[in-house]
Amino acid sequence: MQETTWPGLFPSLATGDPATRALAAAAHTLELPPDQPVFHAGSPCPNYVLVLAGSIRVQLIGEGGREALLYRVLPGHACVLTTCCILSGDDYPAEAFTESPVRVLSFGKAVFDRALEEAPAFRRFVFANLGGRIAQVIARMEELAFRPIDRRLIDFLLLRLGEAPGSPLAATHQEIAVELGTAREVVSRHLKRLETAGLVRLGRSTIEILDRRGLERIAFDPL
Repeated sequence: MQETTWPGLFPSLATGDPATRALAAAAHTLELPPDQPVFHAGSPCPNYVLVLAGSIRVQLIGEGGREALLYRVLPGHACVLTTCCILSGDDYPAEAFTESPVRVLSFGKAVFDRALEEAPAFRRFVFANLGGRIAQVIARMEELAFRPIDRRLIDFLLLRLGEAPGSPLAATHQEIAVELGTAREVVSRHLKRLETAGLVRLGRSTIEILDRRGLERIAFDPL
């Protein structure tokens, strides 16, 4: 896990007022292994955390156990659901898991509440991060609700292709379904159509892009 100190990731806290700097410097550092539950739907929220390293996946579980990705929490950010729940005192409405080794700064609720009153830079950070993340969650919900699944699937393939150009995508249909907020059968059906059109080649838990330009034309065609 790459070593990253909190001042580099959270400069507004590191250069803020003395109360904020003291708060961050005294926070507990926690490390979590991959595939570890961070919170479950219905569980209380006892801590506010800032991610220093790794990735946390936050998702909803729908009827029939279908999973849908809401967002990821990456280094330099706080979880929007955690912020909302610790402010309101409500239980979590979703669940989260680590996707890799994760390191966080953790503040207990009592410390968090006191910091909101006594540490102006910390208070500004909390609400600025909350506002920005809520906007991203709303954009994600709009995509799930209104953008056709075939366009979302192609966007996913092109994005993953950009992360590892020239290499087949290593992902199961179920993993893609979670990313796109749909059923595995829907993903399989649309991938088969793309394969029949000569745009991709499907393997065992792999997808090879054969015609990137053809995918891009579909992705950018007006709806």
